[in-house]
Amino acid sequence: MRNQTTRPSASSSRLTLKVILVSVGLSLFLLASSSYIALKIGALPWPIVFSVIMSGGLLTLFSSRRNRPGVHQINIAQAGASVGGLVAAGVAFTLPGVLYLNQTKGTHIDPPDPWMLGVLIALAGVSGVLLSLPLKTTFIDRENLPFPAGTAGAELLKLGKTGGSQLASITAVGSAAAIFALLRELYFPASATTLTVLIPLGVYLTLLPMPLAVGSGYILGPRASLSWLAGAAVGWLGIIPLLIHRQWEFPLARSFTQNLGMGMVLGAGIAFLVAYVLPRIKAIIVPLLKTERRYLVVLPFVSCLAALALNMAGAPWLAALLTIAGTWLMVAVAARMTGETNINPLEQFGIFIGLLIALLFQALEFELSLWSSFLIVIFVSVATAVAGDVGHDYKSAQIIGTDFRSIVAIDLITAAVAGFAAPFVFETIRAGFAEQLFTADMPAPQARMVAGSILGFAFPAVFWSGFTIAFVGEMVNQQLPERFRNRFLIMPFGIGVFLGLGFALPIAAGSLIRMYIDGRKPHLYHLGLLIAAGVMGGEGIAGFMNGALVSAGLPGPEGSAILIAVFLFLGIAALIRQIRPRQS
Repeated sequence: MRNQTTRPSASSSRLTLKVILVSVGLSLFLLASSSYIALKIGALPWPIVFSVIMSGGLLTLFSSRRNRPGVHQINIAQAGASVGGLVAAGVAFTLPGVLYLNQTKGTHIDPPDPWMLGVLIALAGVSGVLLSLPLKTTFIDRENLPFPAGTAGAELLKLGKTGGSQLASITAVGSAAAIFALLRELYFPASATTLTVLIPLGVYLTLLPMPLAVGSGYILGPRASLSWLAGAAVGWLGIIPLLIHRQWEFPLARSFTQNLGMGMVLGAGIAFLVAYVLPRIKAIIVPLLKTERRYLVVLPFVSCLAALALNMAGAPWLAALLTIAGTWLMVAVAARMTGETNINPLEQFGIFIGLLIALLFQALEFELSLWSSFLIVIFVSVATAVAGDVGHDYKSAQIIGTDFRSIVAIDLITAAVAGFAAPFVFETIRAGFAEQLFTADMPAPQARMVAGSILGFAFPAVFWSGFTIAFVGEMVNQQLPERFRNRFLIMPFGIGVFLGLGFALPIAAGSLIRMYIDGRKPHLYHLGLLIAAGVMGGEGIAGFMNGALVSAGLPGPEGSAILIAVFLFLGIAALIRQIRPRQS
């Protein structure tokens, strides 16, 4: 049965300048904060709840009492805003792999200047939006796929959870999380919180007091979070101590375990493609061939521009054209997978297409540089990330009754803006956290997996063993009856094996909080979402701004002191705004 919708009026669903400015501003905010979060914890929950609350709050703040924003305007603004978070994931999960190879493997990969790379990423984001258009008819209108994050955002809109008081609450919570994170980095960073007392047993436990990880666990839910914890326990309480007991050095044992975890993550993703996509390939591809005439003109034009940009950035023409063709296919796959599972393994779509093209070039005895391989993975990853997010936007529009054409327009705008800004945001983080990147404090696991898939792994047999185990396990999982399927999630398990207990423990804590609320105080669920979204946004933007000040030449303690003062002011102002209406 379809969701009840309301008929949108021309005025309520139109794209205004205020909506555009709020959406673009929030999109850049999410680009910055999500890039930091993705590098920090190796995961990025959907930013849609945060986008809904902040969009509603800002539009209310900038409107008069007589001209309050309607639900459709808020829905349009949040749709565009969330695109920034997904562009961040597409870049943060892939591009740092170049630095990883240069730092650890002695390669000399020189990416193009950020202006050229920005144009390419913007075209990847725009391609993701355009390619999602014909899929709306099948995945939203006909099959009515759930798109859980989009549905959650629409439910918040229907409940009216987006007003000025919500903005004040999320600002207060975010400011508190930001201040805590800044003090943590000053006085007890990850490098200073490693338990050494257990080293004789081979257990290296890094304690990470990280509110954003707790918030992530709340949003991810118990299945994903506890599967993550199980993987961390197996890898870092089982495999590594066993190897150290057999006289392995810790760095070697850690590399062995991380190679196993990376293999499991990729194996689970590829198995899902085989078990889920191939049986539905006709339903996924046919909509791409049944489109409006105008669309058939615009999409090839953008695809040609994207192929030209890929070539100018360093990819051979054949690789560029194959990348575009692979993107057309993977975008459809990403939209379908996201619609049913709320999971979008975007970097694995990029790896999949990159490996296919690399194998073809090897068979033809053509040369394909390492940078060309990275370009392929980055482009496909960004396009599939954005396409998955747009599916959520369509679902929210279906439930609320917003004109989807306004959704498409704002998504195109923010995909272009956030895509162009992404390389500059990443460079800011790289410069500010040069010593922390690829350490326990900022491990960037997806980027390391991408790098390994392109150049090779320290323990290739271990990687492929993990791949095989996860592939078989996920294939079996997909064949189970629906009531038993996905009881245990292999992909988060593999991430836990890779990252260890430092991140797994706070993420599991967040999921346990959600389990308690769901079981005993379900009326507090949306309040929990608000707090989790505020915590993640606050800590994420504090981390990015701290890195920006460091890269600008301001020493860390001085920059942190300035930011603490700023967030303290914002938090107090938000609390005053909360108290005053209640007193009146």
